[in-house]
Amino acid sequence: MKRALALLALLSVGLACRAAPPPSPTPTRDPRLASAREALRQGDPLKALSFLEDFLREHPEAVEARVLLGEAYAQAGRLGEAEAAYREALRRAPADRSARLGLSMALYRSGRLSEAAAELQTLLAQDPREARGHYLLGAVRLQQGRLEEAERAFEAALRLRENFAEAYVGRGAVRFLHGDLAGAEADLRQALAIAPDMPEAHYWLGRLLAQIGQVEEAQRHLRAFLERPAPSPFREETEALLQMLQGASPAR
Repeated sequence: MKRALALLALLSVGLACRAAPPPSPTPTRDPRLASAREALRQGDPLKALSFLEDFLREHPEAVEARVLLGEAYAQAGRLGEAEAAYREALRRAPADRSARLGLSMALYRSGRLSEAAAELQTLLAQDPREARGHYLLGAVRLQQGRLEEAERAFEAALRLRENFAEAYVGRGAVRFLHGDLAGAEADLRQALAIAPDMPEAHYWLGRLLAQIGQVEEAQRHLRAFLERPAPSPFREETEALLQMLQGASPAR
């Protein structure tokens, strides 16, 4: 169980990152901010930083730019600077949901789970319909090993957003760990129906199918997971499981 929780906690970081806050729904019409948003979409945070720093020299009061700055630092792995950018945005606009969600993500990725949970509870008190907040709270509770609370948070996210693939994976993984294999399988298949390339869904469904003896389909999902970038502990474990399953497959 401890090994499975460790895997789930680390895999959930990738899931949570994909649920990170988008820019403001009413973005400032400045070409530098548009260029920064495009650079972030393309996964080029350093390019985004150059546009944002230039813009903020002229407009230090711009909350939207500071939220984007936090996202750029977070993409670059500079979590301390991301936290500072989000906190400055919140100092200027305490009700900004994207800034608080981004701060929660930075704290979560830094391993400061209690602080992340506190920020998320503040966010959800302000707006109980923030699906991403419920999802990220589920990821925090999951990493803390508080599985019942994690499942409730994922369910809250799914009530608010029916096509939230990451939340299906989160709930499916919790159900898998609880031994509810039918419920877990349904959630993981639903996640893949929404997002067919999601590596975490392939990983957990492959593990589940291996456990119930559906070897050939398990192999397909585990190979699909290995075709995409994955942290080395998961890759090594998945390769070992796949090798074991290949040995168990009936001869052709």
